[in-house]
Amino acid sequence: MVKISATLVKNHRNVKNVVYSNVNEYESNMFYTYLVEICRRLDISTPIVIDFYKSSYEEFNFVKFTSSDFIDKINFDYLLLENIDR
Repeated sequence: MVKISATLVKNHRNVKNVVYSNVNEYESNMFYTYLVEICRRLDISTPIVIDFYKSSYEEFNFVKFTSSDFIDKINFDYLLLENIDR
């Protein structure tokens, strides 16, 4: 099962949070698909994903996307994804 907690943080405060879940097992090649759905639910643009972000999520169970990872201007400090299905 895939369970990812996504939090938008602004000024050191959580401003929005969603939990994405999927009954299928986590697949590394689906990471971007999970992220697109999470961003759709948060009503934000999808950040650019490089291999470092995917490996960070898989190795450390979290990843942080800052404003430099987004093409569009964002109104929060960062997006934090955490694996909550450990």
